[in-house]
Amino acid sequence: MNDVLKKGFFLGIGAAAAGREKVEQYVNDLVYKGRLTPKEAEEWVEMMVAKGEETEQEWTEANRERLQEMLKDAGFATQKEVSQLETRIAELEAKLNENSSSEKTDS
Repeated sequence: MNDVLKKGFFLGIGAAAAGREKVEQYVNDLVYKGRLTPKEAEEWVEMMVAKGEETEQEWTEANRERLQEMLKDAGFATQKEVSQLETRIAELEAKLNENSSSEKTDS
């Protein structure tokens, strides 16, 4: 995996973990002050974490699309294009071998 992508991935995981800790800390403080019940706090934390994960997923998808566009603009081939070329090369090699074999038998 590209080092930049790997660092971005781990940064996202760290942010998610830190985000959950901050939410839990804030909610625990509200429980301590009597503004939330423990059950409400648990539900609130889960809701906020779910929203955070949803936002992270949207962000990840948007960045993936942006990265794919940048690679395309830079002239990099997609996996699909590489596979198509590999298939085409294999077909051409088979035809070349076939022609080579038939020339030998004709001689």
